[in-house]
Amino acid sequence: MRTVFTACGDALIMHRLPENYPGQMQIQEYLKTGDFRIVNLETTITDKNCYPSTFSGGTWLTAEAPVLDDLLDFGFNLWGIANNHMLDYSYPGLFQTLSALRQRGIAFTGAGESLEKASKAAIAESAAGRTALIALTSTFDDSARAGIQGPYLPARPGINPMRFEQKYLLNQAHMDQLKEIADVCNVNVKNKRRLKTGYKLQESNDIFEFKDMKFCLNAQEGKITIPSTVDLNRTIRAIEELKRDVEHVVVMFHSHEMKDDNMESIEDFVQECSHAFIDAGASLVLGGGCHQLKGIELYKGKPVFYSLGNFIYQNEFVDVLPPDFMDKYKLPYTTTAREAIAYRKSKAKNGGQQSKENFLSVLPRVVMEGGQCISIEMLPISLGYEQVRSFKAIPGPADETDSNLIYQTLARLSEPFGTEMYMENGLIKIRTEEK
Repeated sequence: MRTVFTACGDALIMHRLPENYPGQMQIQEYLKTGDFRIVNLETTITDKNCYPSTFSGGTWLTAEAPVLDDLLDFGFNLWGIANNHMLDYSYPGLFQTLSALRQRGIAFTGAGESLEKASKAAIAESAAGRTALIALTSTFDDSARAGIQGPYLPARPGINPMRFEQKYLLNQAHMDQLKEIADVCNVNVKNKRRLKTGYKLQESNDIFEFKDMKFCLNAQEGKITIPSTVDLNRTIRAIEELKRDVEHVVVMFHSHEMKDDNMESIEDFVQECSHAFIDAGASLVLGGGCHQLKGIELYKGKPVFYSLGNFIYQNEFVDVLPPDFMDKYKLPYTTTAREAIAYRKSKAKNGGQQSKENFLSVLPRVVMEGGQCISIEMLPISLGYEQVRSFKAIPGPADETDSNLIYQTLARLSEPFGTEMYMENGLIKIRTEEK
């Protein structure tokens, strides 16, 4: 059976889109060529009368329910909501979001009233069969993590997590210096007390804890990241179980983590998880979160898009923020949201994630025949970096100059994976044949 998937990057939508804006129809028509059309909703949906959490995903994001209708106009039939913003407005904000999605009959996954509901796959049907979507995120405040229903207490609402552990590797000389600093500054007083009272378990002898950070002796210094076996194994089991009932499983993986200070880098655990998902039976992995493009890997013939960047990026158009945001930037509480966002941008050294690279992306179109990926093409899109107000941060087909820039960027980022691509008739195409 031939199955076509279309997808996009993060939909950070704050207000309604202009009706029939230039380029909208072309984007809609392209996305609707897919049997299954997938999007990440990068905001809460509320009446803006909710308690803000003490944390946010960077900016407290919320929009009103009619924006969902604009996204539905693009034809999306599988939605992920596992991301670092889903608890920006605490449990009431989450519950309003879930309610708005359910009222519109949207098939979504990634957050819910319990871990069972947050991790339950969304399933869509078409003439090509059935496809399941699993959405999870590695970037979140720990209080946003959904919990398991126990025998005595209700489950904790939240997102579907993919936790991971970081370990820092130091040689003997640097380890000795670190231990000396810890002693001089009493960094580990709390840890020592908690160990004595049984409120903390002793780490293995080869790990030195510096407050919450874990260090190991190693001649080759650096950092390693390891996925949570609990979260990884339960996701693998879910994929394997779903494959009994559906033709395809797609995994949406939201992650802001980077291997180093290069925004284009990919953390080890992200690649390890992505490979494990495909080994378990997933047909493709859709990454996002960092608001810019990352490389594309063909793993065992299946595509892993490590980040699709943005589809809608109205981060500058947030119209309400809590006093916590003003505190962070030492602004008066009377500062408007637009003024506060502009102030933050003025202090950024890289454009505050408002550089042109954040406004260029692609819409992948993946064709599967049975269990084989037989075609991958991508439509280059521009979110109108040079536009203003209503027409900025919304998707349209990229012009020739931006298309070539997107192609060159993706080719460079994907080269380390051995992924080959070329331009043809305005589309970026990936060579899928066996080498």
